[in-house]
Amino acid sequence: MARINVFLKDALLKAVEAEAEQAGTNRSALIQAALSRYLEIRRKDREEAEAQRRMDEACKKMDTLAEKLGHWDPIKVIRGFRETRYRPGRRTGAVVRERRRR
Repeated sequence: MARINVFLKDALLKAVEAEAEQAGTNRSALIQAALSRYLEIRRKDREEAEAQRRMDEACKKMDTLAEKLGHWDPIKVIRGFRETRYRPGRRTGAVVRERRRR
């Protein structure tokens, strides 16, 4: 464990000493716990900011794509896909699995 020197304002040092005494610990342990918590919060904040940045970027890309595509009916596209995929006489996944069991 490393030893460091830190300069604190007198009022802050008194508050740290009072809190350490109330918590039944020493100043070093209190400061270590406080710094650990602070660093963990900062790490989480950075991760959340990065996740938000990626989501914003993805939304911008989707908006750009939507502008390029113009107006289209997604329901019509899905129904068209279903009609070609599940037309009569064509084996679906469930039918193929059932025939394999036999």
